[in-house]
Amino acid sequence: MTDSDSVELQAKREYAQLLRLHERLRTQLQRVREELLSTQTDTLVRDIRARTGEAPDLNGIVAAVEEGLRALKLSESAIRAEILEHHEALSVEGVPNLPAHLQRFLAERAQLPGFSYEVTQDEVRGWVISWKEYTEKGTVRGYGQFYERPFAYLED
Repeated sequence: MTDSDSVELQAKREYAQLLRLHERLRTQLQRVREELLSTQTDTLVRDIRARTGEAPDLNGIVAAVEEGLRALKLSESAIRAEILEHHEALSVEGVPNLPAHLQRFLAERAQLPGFSYEVTQDEVRGWVISWKEYTEKGTVRGYGQFYERPFAYLED
């Protein structure tokens, strides 16, 4: 492996870590927004207003949280574009029509060291991607499965 390949793999790993960070931050901001807009918070603000005659205005905070969510989504989109810029459409042998979201998942991670996957077809749920990612030491960093149609069994 050349130095440029090593640098590119390291950059891909860092982009993937940044995407995971974005996902965690987005989840936390969504929880904060839900908490601010909850009926408990509304009741608390009304109680404060009834006792003191004035209440804190949370609209600015809600607007700032929503702006943060928008900024995270824009950043995530730019990162995904950067990752996919260097990838041609990934084709999986024996899978002629893998859906775009599953192709994107594989394209983002397939070149990372320690990442392995298997694509099978389930008669109910469609294409199934089983994946594992290993650390440099050989321990499992993450694993899971993605389905083309995850809730198809509910329709039957």
